Amino acid sequence: MKIFALTRDSASARAQALVKAHPEKINLVQGDVLKPATIFSGQPHGSVFALFVVTNPSDEEAQAIPLIDAAVSHGVRHIVFSSVDRGGDVRSWNNPTNVRHFYEKHNIEVYLRDKARKSADGTTASSPASSPFTWTILRPVAFMDNMVPGMACSLFMSWWSISVERNRKLQLVATTDIGIWGARSIITSAKAKPGMASPYVNRAISLAGDELTLVEARQIFRRVVGHEAPKAWWIFGRILLWAIGDMNKMFAFFQREGYGADIAAVRAEEPELKNFETWLRDESGWTKEK
Repeated sequence: MKIFALTRDSASARAQALVKAHPEKINLVQGDVLKPATIFSGQPHGSVFALFVVTNPSDEEAQAIPLIDAAVSHGVRHIVFSSVDRGGDVRSWNNPTNVRHFYEKHNIEVYLRDKARKSADGTTASSPASSPFTWTILRPVAFMDNMVPGMACSLFMSWWSISVERNRKLQLVATTDIGIWGARSIITSAKAKPGMASPYVNRAISLAGDELTLVEARQIFRRVVGHEAPKAWWIFGRILLWAIGDMNKMFAFFQREGYGADIAAVRAEEPELKNFETWLRDESGWTKEK
């Protein structure tokens, strides 16, 4: 299996570090998601089986939709989109919310689902663009990785404290688990025998590995790391939260509605799904400082 990693600059230190870590598997492709046709131009039509789509806040639809169209035109047969949970597997379809990077992801989900339906039904024009394809939508909750050592952890803890009541839980997931689910979706789809669909095909899955109050999170942090979790000055956190409007709306969503992933069901499919304690100990970087 070959993995093509899209980068804006193939000579960058991060891109080169990725290749160095996995020289036999990673192939760099320099390109721009806003000009997606060039991304696939170096590969024969139909030679790329799957696409993993991740968008950054700000104009996410402009990043994802042309890329999806270009992929389908090129004969890509399975597309995985990393989105966000908005209340559980079912509710998320009808709950775009008022958080910009949430509702833009919602719009991309709907576009991806509907395009696949039309392609399968043959209701689009007869062309390579209408080639049938399948999809998986991963809907992670708040990232545990927001709490790696540094200012990001201080701000996240501060905003959590400011915005969410002490007895209200917040769902969390490790970004490595998102990668595991994405890889599993692609691999099982590629290996599926004729007439046997992968269990991840045409499915939206909300992902969470833990659900904690801030008090519980701080207790776990202190037990695992050996000292209190950092936090920013309250007034500094409040000012930044006010200034970053979309972040303010997201934390208001945490308090008003909250995420709705079924952790027990997800863990039944993937028993190694990390909780906060496991992530802190094995991946966060905090325990290396002890």
